[in-house]
Amino acid sequence: MNMSGNFRKFFKESTLYLGGLVLNRLVSFLLLPIYTNVFDKTQNGIITIAYAFLGFMVIILPYGTDAALLNFYTGNDREGKNYFSSAYSLVLISNLLILGLAFLARNSLSQAVLRVSDPHIFVWCLIILFFDTLNGLTLLVLRAEGRPLTFISFSLANVLLAMGLNIFLVVHRRLGLAGIFYSNILTSGMIWLGLLPLVLKRLDLRLISGKYIRNLVRFGFPFLPAGIFAMILDLSDRWFLEYFTDMETVGLYGVGYKLAAVMLVFVLAFNSAWQPFFLKARREQNTPNIIARVSFFVIGGLAFCWLFFSIWMNYIVRIKISGRYLIGAEFWAGTSVTPLIMLAYFFQALYLLQLPSIFLLEKTKWEPVFRGLGAATNIILNIVFIPRLGMSGAAIATVLAYLAMVIAIWFFNRKYYPIKYDWYKIGAIIVLTAAAYLVAIWGDSVIYRVIATGIGLLGIGGILLLPLKGRILPILKKK
Repeated sequence: MNMSGNFRKFFKESTLYLGGLVLNRLVSFLLLPIYTNVFDKTQNGIITIAYAFLGFMVIILPYGTDAALLNFYTGNDREGKNYFSSAYSLVLISNLLILGLAFLARNSLSQAVLRVSDPHIFVWCLIILFFDTLNGLTLLVLRAEGRPLTFISFSLANVLLAMGLNIFLVVHRRLGLAGIFYSNILTSGMIWLGLLPLVLKRLDLRLISGKYIRNLVRFGFPFLPAGIFAMILDLSDRWFLEYFTDMETVGLYGVGYKLAAVMLVFVLAFNSAWQPFFLKARREQNTPNIIARVSFFVIGGLAFCWLFFSIWMNYIVRIKISGRYLIGAEFWAGTSVTPLIMLAYFFQALYLLQLPSIFLLEKTKWEPVFRGLGAATNIILNIVFIPRLGMSGAAIATVLAYLAMVIAIWFFNRKYYPIKYDWYKIGAIIVLTAAAYLVAIWGDSVIYRVIATGIGLLGIGGILLLPLKGRILPILKKK
């Protein structure tokens, strides 16, 4: 496949995965009107801590086998079932053991981890984790097989189930916090049942082998500390905020963080197509050029997304629906951290764009080093900034931690896997985005925000598309 074909395939799959991930992340955003109009700041703080725990554990429980499965399954028709059967069985058995032990220690762990005395919430989290970990492996295989439409179908089912159950249990049945966790359990369980036929089609207990398990563990184990460090970077600020401030501040910060997830959606969608894409292209001689070209367009697109949502979020949360604001008025202050968190996600994308070298050179041992640097930076800066700046300090710490990772992996690639980026055009995009944002903030009115949006759209669009005007139209017409 030539470079043009690679680009078309990559952006086509990115768009489809974007739809699926938009649907999944849309749940959190669509539920915010319920959570911010039904629950107070303290209750939202509990929800935020619980979801942080879920996010942390869903990375730990597969202990790197998910990354290994993606690597060995992609393009491997001969042994794909062997690797899937070994990985799924291994994770299933280990999860039963780990979650079972956690259940036995539920009383002490509930207070230590979730900061709540009621162990029921902790037990509900364990049930959700059991289903979500297994579902993650199956959905990962759909990505490896290049089946984005099936991926989107399950994403849509997840949205409809989660929304319907939350509205029924939280709003109509008035079950409070319990309603949220019941909704998650039922949603994850029904998705697992829906994916079960796909699992049974690929699962063959006779194909389980120590050879494949060793390969999975050997390749994936370096990703376990990397995953732990990643979750420390993403989630530890909630616990630091609770320690240095209070649960109300955590609730406020959690709402601002969830609003920033609109940026994360685009980052995750890109990464869903990015990993299988560069793994399939690993044998091509022009892979570094492909990485540079893809990076150019991704940076431009994400820069505009950051600009648009950063300058309009304060207006979006004030939209009224049936006499209620989209986000409860007492949570509007949380939007102060949203642009910073979205900037952190932008740097996360820059890190992911440079990550192929680790896979292609089989230097996965460096992944924990970069993630560990980010985690350590985040912890130190949280301790320094939060007592002085509150939740803004937590957001700034996250931005700087991701920036440290970007700089570190750039120096690594410069030595081991040089990539020739178009720095002039990338620099122009960044300067233009910053200038447009300053215009919006300086004017602080709708008209200035409209002008800033226009500057970003026309400026970034021109930088991305005008040089390709004579080449992109024929490529699109072929499809």
